Amino acid sequence: MTLMIKAIIFDFYGVIRSDEYHDWLSRHGLEKDNTASMTKEQDAGLKTSDQFFDDLSRKSHIPADKIKREFRSHATLNEKLLALILKLKDNFQIAILSNANSASLRDILRDSSIEQLFDEVIISSEIGMIKPSPEIFSHALKKIGVEPNEAIFIDDNQSFVEAANKLGLIGICFTDFDSLVKQLKIIGLNF
Repeated sequence: MTLMIKAIIFDFYGVIRSDEYHDWLSRHGLEKDNTASMTKEQDAGLKTSDQFFDDLSRKSHIPADKIKREFRSHATLNEKLLALILKLKDNFQIAILSNANSASLRDILRDSSIEQLFDEVIISSEIGMIKPSPEIFSHALKKIGVEPNEAIFIDDNQSFVEAANKLGLIGICFTDFDSLVKQLKIIGLNF
């Protein structure tokens, strides 16, 4: 069976860019479970970024402006992956599907000058759906114009990858760049 891959969909935080939220929680000894509802509200577009940082400030007793500065100062782009995306763009549609605050992610894409690498950017807070709901994957596929078996989905969250697999996408759980390259070659991608 030959796969006819037409699109590659990337998560943003934890794949293309470091996940400063989870990194920040870890640095401050806070549990993800204690703040999960806050992130879901922001990801669904029910709270703004400022409201999210205010909530995180109340939970952690650290001023919101200090939390924002720490997030920015520890954030890094995966330059090796961006270089690979540039190569992949020649043969595949490239998209982002991210649970995120719209304003924050759009600012990052614009400020880092990488927005042009992506044919579509689907952000949960803009559409009121969050991963791992089947609806957000269906929405992304429709926007890109491909069938599930024509798309690869790459995310650092195993449960999101499993949700994509159930819908027929080829899911890859991102752990590091070299492992991703090996998995893409196993699938049969040439780049």
